Amino acid sequence: LVVHDPPLAGGIREDAVHHHQAHAAAVTDERGRWILAAHPEAANEVRMGLLEDGRVRLVVMDRVFTDAAGERWVVDYKTGRHEGADAGAFLDRERERYADQLLRYRRAQGGRARLGLYFPLVPGWREVD
Repeated sequence: LVVHDPPLAGGIREDAVHHHQAHAAAVTDERGRWILAAHPEAANEVRMGLLEDGRVRLVVMDRVFTDAAGERWVVDYKTGRHEGADAGAFLDRERERYADQLLRYRRAQGGRARLGLYFPLVPGWREVD
C-alpha cells in the first residue's frame, strides 16, 4: 500500500518534517533529554511582557525550568542545520547572534536565569553569559 499525502501550501509539510526531526534528535541526545525532562516549574512557549525603553515588549521563551540545583534556566531551541566542518565555530557565531535576545529573556525572568541555546540537529549547546 502506498499512500501519497497531498502537498501543503507554503512549505508547511516541510516545516512539520523539520520540527519532527529536531524533536527526534533532541530525545536521543543527552542534553536534549535534560532540557525536556520533567523539571520543577517547567513550561514551554512562555510569554511575558518586559518593559524596555518605556515600552512593553512581548517575549516568548521556548523552555523555562528550574533544575535540581534550584537554578532557573531559559533555553532557546534553534532548529537550523550546520553543513560545514567546524560546528564549534558555527555554534560560537550563533551564540553571539542570539545573545541580546537571550539576555532580554533573562531580564524578563527578573535578571536571575541561566541561558542556553540548544541545536538538536547539529547537535550542539552554548550557554550565554
